[in-house]
Amino acid sequence: MSPDRRTFIRTLGAGTVAGLAGCSAFSDGEESTPTEEPEPTDTDGESTATPDETETETDVSTDADGSAGGDGPTIITLKAAGADIWNSTDLGHIYYAEVSGDFDARVHVTSLENTNPHAKAGLMARASLEPDSRNVMVRKRAGFGISPQWRPQDGASTTSTTSEQGAPLSRVEGGVMEDATWQRLQRVGDTIRAYGSENGEDWTLMVELTADQIEFPDTVVLGLAATSHDNANATTAKFRDLSGVEPTDNQDLGSPIISGSVSVAQAAVVSDLGAESSPEAATLQGTLESMGGADSVDVRYEYREATTDEWTATDATSVSEPGSVEIDVSGLTPRRYYEFRAIADTGDDEFGTVAQLFSTPSGSDGSSESGPESASQFDPSDGFADLAPWLDDDTPLAVVDEPTRESLAAATSIPGPRVVVFETSGTIDLGAEDLNVRNDRCWIAGQTAPSPGVTLTRGGLWFYGNECVVQHVRVRPGVAGQEQGWQPDAIEVADDTTGNVVDHCTATWGVDENLNVGYDTSDSTMTNCLVAEPLNDATHAKGEHGYNSIIGDRAKNVTLAGNVWGLGTDRNPRLKQGTETVVVNNFVHHYHDGMWADPETNHSIVGNVFEDPQTDQPNVFGEGSVYAEDNVQRDDASVPMIGDGITQLDSEPLWPEALEAVSSSEVRAHNLENAGARPADRTETDERIIRHIRNGEGGVIDHQDEVGGYPDLDENTQSLDVPTTGLRAWLREQARAVEP
Repeated sequence: MSPDRRTFIRTLGAGTVAGLAGCSAFSDGEESTPTEEPEPTDTDGESTATPDETETETDVSTDADGSAGGDGPTIITLKAAGADIWNSTDLGHIYYAEVSGDFDARVHVTSLENTNPHAKAGLMARASLEPDSRNVMVRKRAGFGISPQWRPQDGASTTSTTSEQGAPLSRVEGGVMEDATWQRLQRVGDTIRAYGSENGEDWTLMVELTADQIEFPDTVVLGLAATSHDNANATTAKFRDLSGVEPTDNQDLGSPIISGSVSVAQAAVVSDLGAESSPEAATLQGTLESMGGADSVDVRYEYREATTDEWTATDATSVSEPGSVEIDVSGLTPRRYYEFRAIADTGDDEFGTVAQLFSTPSGSDGSSESGPESASQFDPSDGFADLAPWLDDDTPLAVVDEPTRESLAAATSIPGPRVVVFETSGTIDLGAEDLNVRNDRCWIAGQTAPSPGVTLTRGGLWFYGNECVVQHVRVRPGVAGQEQGWQPDAIEVADDTTGNVVDHCTATWGVDENLNVGYDTSDSTMTNCLVAEPLNDATHAKGEHGYNSIIGDRAKNVTLAGNVWGLGTDRNPRLKQGTETVVVNNFVHHYHDGMWADPETNHSIVGNVFEDPQTDQPNVFGEGSVYAEDNVQRDDASVPMIGDGITQLDSEPLWPEALEAVSSSEVRAHNLENAGARPADRTETDERIIRHIRNGEGGVIDHQDEVGGYPDLDENTQSLDVPTTGLRAWLREQARAVEP
């Protein structure tokens, strides 16, 4: 990678920062029914483009056949209002034809205005135009990805692959394709199939419905439908590359307050966007593919830093024939991601492209300095995980400059390697939803925030990407004003991930667990964390559930070192079936169950300290295979160290090369000094937890209000001075500055 110039380009699809700007993070189920389950990760950047980011044109009257003439691709614009296309009756708008027998329709959904996260648009087949007609829809929702929904009988309730009733039929995990922008609806005999695609060529089957699920007549209504999920406002949905059906008519579904409409136009299209960048400038490039029937087209680019709202426009270049268009921009910031898009103006209409992403390099000389190790005995690089092998001096920074969910979600959702840094402190209210880090290679550097750092409340932090790092962040979900069934984890490394590191974080007030490693993961490291006060009798569907940590089935090469597990009941931690872990120099205080090793597991459990047990359960119990050494009961409790069901090994079954255990005699004092976020700059809540553990005070709680409730941290700001060279060393220096 050149230190002073490089080319980087990526299309921004659903689930990226292009969809975040100005959009709500609301992600509850369909507002009109309690049965529609929220997507597990659709709260962070899943919205499609907002109105200022869409392909736009003035409405153009069409011929009866829907054509508009010209030499560019056809853009279909639906304007639709209505409460929803859902439940037992529909309110929206449809552009359709009647089709008999088999069909295979496909379309590219280029944009959907976010009037509500549950505004939707996509291909639909209906038995009739009656508002309660049975139907199948491949929906794009403004706040989510693509997923199918269907009403199995006239007047029946609608279900979907993300609803409880429809989820068992889903062919894709979670029932949704997050990055797909293409839809396909196919009928073969009595079988209906719904597909999604990211490119219009490689199709993924999302659901297959036979006559047992929905029975259609031979002739159906087939076309494009949309709804705003807002009685007072219409949404705008735009499509291109429709095939397999030629709509001839359009009408409202039901009687929405605002009538819908359809317009069709030929677009002047700019394609093949790219950028060549230096630290403070870039050449934006594209190809005018078609003139849209105009004699000349004015082409301009609009660009912005990826986590900001405002676009900057270049001067327009007038083009009289198809060809390449390059425009230089300056005044950029080194080591940042930028979005840009092309706008083609024919004089009558404007057509915009989907936003693209490029980054500016740092101008570094390529220094390989690594910086100081942790103040703790346990460095985040000591486990099996390779600590952010992707990080170099040109890795862009994503700046969080206000303590809001929207700002943090915009930074974490960028689809490329990024370091999330903070120019603000404060409490970030997640709004009773988890914040999900979907894309690989994200380093959330809480150590960069000014004092007193950042605390996330009313939701959990989940890592679905690989090779991510989070340091010096506090997460406190709590009850969040929710009813029974609200059961967030504080921090979770999700299933099927690899190479993730959680270091010096605080995880408290989880309702399911506090700090977890998911199923079928590999090479996960959790070091120097304060894991305490899980809520016991709160809102979990199973009742009492004051659990701290679980390592999911078949998780391999998990390192747990230097952590404090305190003031909970069970899972300190639970090592589930098929797991292989190294559990070293942790301190467990005030617990019912200690370390639970399930069958078919292998563990190196060394130098751990146990204090204040509440039962006579052995500290290490279960049916796993364990190498145990230097584990101690600090008080005079008559608790066996190793249970009878454990198979004791003569040597460590696994051990990371860089990890060095210390004597158990040092563990309690060391961990209480070093564990948790910013231990040299602890908040009052963390100070209280550490004090309770140190003094043998406190115990299991059921609600965060029992111990003072959610914190309201000071919102202090600072401008970060990041050196051109030595980004990794700088991150370590920032971490070391908030460690004792």
